[in-house]
Amino acid sequence: MQVYFFDLYWGDERFVDEDGISHFDEGSALYYGQRIADRIGRDADYGSLKVHVRSGSGELLAIVAPSDGRGREQDALIGRGGLGVFRRPFEAAAVLSTGW
Repeated sequence: MQVYFFDLYWGDERFVDEDGISHFDEGSALYYGQRIADRIGRDADYGSLKVHVRSGSGELLAIVAPSDGRGREQDALIGRGGLGVFRRPFEAAAVLSTGW
């Protein structure tokens, strides 16, 4: 197990991880960094969030941003009253025909 560090950067703010977390390998640490970015990136105040993943020796391994899906998820929650994604084509047709 190796220790990896996950520093958070958003706007002019930053949080430097001084403790780190043990992971089996680099891939596991990068996956964890993506999960951090996605969870925190849900909040509109952290839209510019970047997670810097560092190895135990301090080497920067990756800079991770919230996945595109989180932005779409937030847009869907904000725009609940409007047209959205329909599971069945006839739902879309019904809404479109009454909406115009």
